[in-house]
Amino acid sequence: MTRILSSEEIGFRLRMLRQQAGWSQDRLSEKIGVSPQQLQKYESGKNMMNAEKLQLVAQALSIPVQALFSEPTDEMPVGASEKLLLDSYRAITSKKLQENILEIVVNVSSK
Repeated sequence: MTRILSSEEIGFRLRMLRQQAGWSQDRLSEKIGVSPQQLQKYESGKNMMNAEKLQLVAQALSIPVQALFSEPTDEMPVGASEKLLLDSYRAITSKKLQENILEIVVNVSSK
């Protein structure tokens, strides 16, 4: 059986995921419909988020809800559009076409 996380641990993960996404507390609080002070209370663990707020946070940050409960990593969880892009790329059978697409993406992202 898995361990139940405390509000402080979930809040820490929320803060880490928000920062990894490059979002300010103001931006995320606006997206989920709470004040920046309330978001600060969520992140510190002083207040617990209900199921609706957990889903709103996950949706706003384009992460799975489970990311708030899983072990922290150095990598940002993959959002739905990123997963679709990766799955579509992997479905391409031509290695040459994959290389061409990768080259285009790298060139566009470095500009």
